[in-house]
Amino acid sequence: MVTEQKCCHKCGSNQIVKNGTNGVGNPKYKCKSCGFGGVFQSRLPSEEFKETVIRAAQERSSSRGLSRTFGISHQTALNWIKKKRKDSPTS
Repeated sequence: MVTEQKCCHKCGSNQIVKNGTNGVGNPKYKCKSCGFGGVFQSRLPSEEFKETVIRAAQERSSSRGLSRTFGISHQTALNWIKKKRKDSPTS
């Protein structure tokens, strides 16, 4: 089993203990060194990943197909595509 080593966002210490859950059910953690606590946020997708999804959409993949292929929600895929269209200059 692989375990992910977490470290404090404030002081960088690895003395982290689980401290319950928030209202949604995500686990909260607390640093024993500095007392800082909170929910560890998931990593945001890179711009390269977003561009890969957008390129796949340009190849006529459906939004639900993109969600199955890349493991994201179909609404997220649609939002990225709409934002890309809005940001690109029209010729």
